[in-house]
Amino acid sequence: MKSSFRRPILAGMLLALAMILVLPPLSLAASGGFPVAVVDDTGYRLEVRKAPARIVSLAPSNTEILFSLGLGDRLVGVTSACDYPEAAAKIDKIGDYNINVEAVVAKRPDLVVAQSDLQMPVVEKLRELGILVLAVEPKTLDEVFESMEMIGIVSGEAERARKVVALLKARVAAVEKAVAGLPKSKMPVVFVEIWNDPLMTAGSGTFVDDLVRRAGGQNLAGEVAGWPQISPELVIASKPDVIILTCFNKAEVMERIAWQRTPALINDVVYEFVPDLLVRPAPRLVDGLEGLAAIFHPDLFKSAR
Repeated sequence: MKSSFRRPILAGMLLALAMILVLPPLSLAASGGFPVAVVDDTGYRLEVRKAPARIVSLAPSNTEILFSLGLGDRLVGVTSACDYPEAAAKIDKIGDYNINVEAVVAKRPDLVVAQSDLQMPVVEKLRELGILVLAVEPKTLDEVFESMEMIGIVSGEAERARKVVALLKARVAAVEKAVAGLPKSKMPVVFVEIWNDPLMTAGSGTFVDDLVRRAGGQNLAGEVAGWPQISPELVIASKPDVIILTCFNKAEVMERIAWQRTPALINDVVYEFVPDLLVRPAPRLVDGLEGLAAIFHPDLFKSAR
C-alpha cells in the first residue's frame, strides 16, 4: 500500500519538475531576476545573465521605449534620428539610418536593441562579433506593448515595463470604450495625407489605419494596403470629414481650389499632426490615438483637446 501511494506522489513531483523546465522563456523573468531568456522577433533566443549596464539603440522607436522604461541613463549610443526625448540628443551617435558597426562595438554594449526588418545585416554582423542583440519589429499597437515588455525583461525592468504597459493599455481602452457602439453615420471619413507630392496616404496594415479606426473614424484609404499613392479626384469624391496632415502644410491644403467643396475644408477640420505619433512604433502612439479621438469626437473628448 505504501509503495502504491508513493508512486502517484513521485509522478506528480516529476511532472511538476518537467513543467518548470519547459516553461516559456518569458516566464523565467517574472520576478525581474537574472538570468533570463527571451525569443525576439527574429526567432533568436537571447540569454541574458545580468542586467545590462551599457545599452545601444539602433532605432528611434526603441530609444523612446528605453526612456519610457527609465533606462535612458544606461544608453551609451543612439542614432542621429533618435530625436525623442530631448535627452537622446546628448547621447553619442553610432550612425543614422546607416549604422556604423565599428562605432557600436566601440561602445562595448551589454545589449543592443534593434529593428529586425531594416537592420538584419547589422544585427547578424553584431551577433557574429559576440554582441547580444534584441531585435523587435512590432506591426500593431498590441505588438508595441509586447516589445516594451520584452525590452523590460532583458534589461531587468520587467515589473516597471508591465506597469507602464498597463497604463498605456488603460488609456487605449478608455478611448475604445468612449467610441464603442457609435453608428457609422457618427464616424467621420478621414483622409490622412502622409505626403503631398505625390499625394500619399496610409491604408490597412499601418499604425495610422489602426489608430483611425480605434479612435472612431473611417479611414478613406482603409480598403487599400500599405502606403498607396492616391489621386486628388478620389479624395474629393470620398468627401472626407477630417483631413490629417503629417507634412505641416495646412496653408497649402486650404488653398487647393478643387478641395474647397470637401466637408473637411468647409468646416475647417484640417489638422497638422506630428507624424511620429502616428507611425513610430513607440509609446507615443497612444498620444496619437487620443489626439485623433479628440479631433473626430470633440463632444466625447473635450478635455483631451
